[in-house]
Amino acid sequence: MMIHSQPSDIRRSSGSTYDNSTYEKMANAKCQYSSMGRTVYLDVDLDKLTSNIATVRKVSLNPTAVVCAMVKGNGYGHGAVEVSRHLKKIGVERLGVAAITEALQLREHGITGPIHLMGNVHASEMQICMENSIIPTVSCREAIHGMAQAINNAALSAHKSLGNTIALEEETAPPAGTIHIKIDTGMSRNGCQPDELDDLVELCEELNVPLEGMYSHFADYEETDFTTNQLNLFYETIKPYRSENYLFHISNSGGIITGQGSELDMVRPGICIYGLPPGGDSATFSDMGFQPIASLLGTPSLVKNLPAGRVVGYGLTYKTDCEQYVATFPIGYGDGYFRSLSNKGCVRRNLTGELCPLVGRVSMDAITFRVSEKPSETETFTLISADFDPVISATGMAEMVGTINYEITTRLASRIPRVYTGKESGTTIDNLVNVQAY
Repeated sequence: MMIHSQPSDIRRSSGSTYDNSTYEKMANAKCQYSSMGRTVYLDVDLDKLTSNIATVRKVSLNPTAVVCAMVKGNGYGHGAVEVSRHLKKIGVERLGVAAITEALQLREHGITGPIHLMGNVHASEMQICMENSIIPTVSCREAIHGMAQAINNAALSAHKSLGNTIALEEETAPPAGTIHIKIDTGMSRNGCQPDELDDLVELCEELNVPLEGMYSHFADYEETDFTTNQLNLFYETIKPYRSENYLFHISNSGGIITGQGSELDMVRPGICIYGLPPGGDSATFSDMGFQPIASLLGTPSLVKNLPAGRVVGYGLTYKTDCEQYVATFPIGYGDGYFRSLSNKGCVRRNLTGELCPLVGRVSMDAITFRVSEKPSETETFTLISADFDPVISATGMAEMVGTINYEITTRLASRIPRVYTGKESGTTIDNLVNVQAY
């Protein structure tokens, strides 16, 4: 069994460091976030979220396009409820989710207005969509029949349904029972085939199912020729309906930042509103004004001064070659921290800016790092940085483990507290009171 006896050097991070006053505020806040039962938390800056939405509107080719912000996957790991509340507060018109349970969670927490269900919806699920004014994606005749039945079921008691109550709270909300048809332009995952669209539209008219929009989805915006072919096929398919009052949309984060399809009626920004690039070009993405909105921060739960020859962690993969300080943080692969970062990940010590190497294996609930000297009990470290650092940012970590930044954040478990800061949130680093875990 291989043992790493020589740790990587403790380096200084290329990312920004905190000044002393900010560091002291973070240290003083420890007692507040640790009251949640963890000394590790995700700091979500809602001011940066506001800025990213403004950037979406600025770079979209249609300046009046409706923004449907994606909050699926627990807001890409940032906390769907609080993110959605803030998005509604700053005027984002619509929200998008992938599962009915995600939509219901938002409704249960008082989120009103249009919520789009982007995944395929079974006919049997249409009743729930109807009752909660969730706008489902439809790709087949069976789903339309399911919605027609749900509308008929609700006809005699519409005034009592939760869905109508929610819809009436916002004048611009479409009626309960509204659907969007998705067209498969080449991704071959969801959506009807282009030659099936006319039949589905006719069926909606026949069964009095409110059809509000038609859309598709890009498979890979960086493959320019393929994306152009998808866009051209979408335009050709919807051509007979362009003069009618439908919402047409295809542009996701990649389409928005490259100007592909963002001239249509609605755009669907996802990863970009969280300040993370949908592809590999972080520099261009940053130059456009997008900023990562979250950092994973924490304080060690225990620091030990170990002599030479001590093994750290499962599997005996690391042994100290000299006297070393090893700090334990209460987070592991059970929280979504990648096990493949064992013996190669880092954290940033905020007081000094140095990068401290992960030593030993990542376990379910703990990770261990080598530190140059014993930190104070309230000293704060950055486990994931809100920048594009090649080592500890979500983008840098994704490159290190061979995945995408989406997975780095969406894997973050609900047991990690989310702290929402920023002037617009009413919570700042001076006053960490808005702490949520969903």
